[in-house]
Amino acid sequence: MLKIKFKSIVLNIFCFLIISSCLGQRLHNAKDNKVAIIEETKYIYWVTGYDFSSWKPNEIDFKVADDILIKAINLNQFYFLRGKNISEIKKYYRQYLCYVNERGEKIIYINSMCELFKDYDEDNMPVVFDWKTKMIDIADGGECYWNVKLNMTTQEFFELKINNRS
Repeated sequence: MLKIKFKSIVLNIFCFLIISSCLGQRLHNAKDNKVAIIEETKYIYWVTGYDFSSWKPNEIDFKVADDILIKAINLNQFYFLRGKNISEIKKYYRQYLCYVNERGEKIIYINSMCELFKDYDEDNMPVVFDWKTKMIDIADGGECYWNVKLNMTTQEFFELKINNRS
């Protein structure tokens, strides 16, 4: 009888941990209003020049992406950050474009900006650009705008590009 109660308690604790972990992850994504997953596949061609297929990242992928970015920070690749930690990167608005390259590797292209800019509607009135569904391409602007590719399969970063000042 004691053995059955112990198993029941362990099972309940395990279920509680799984449920609370899942809820916490969902809430984490909902809170980060500076991240947009760009799902329109035409932007994959726009960024790469190829019609690669897309994929959708999950919480584990976001953690791996953060780990890769931390590696780049520690290698001083993000020399312009005030603080040398991931929280500095999370101050930027970030667009994630996820695709599978020709070798079958999962890639995340992160396009970042420190501020959102205005666009104009059909009445020539200023509106905030729809950065959550449309990729942004900014020339100049300095460290306010940068992008990088993360190879989720090899857990390496490549093609970090920081805009020049105008």
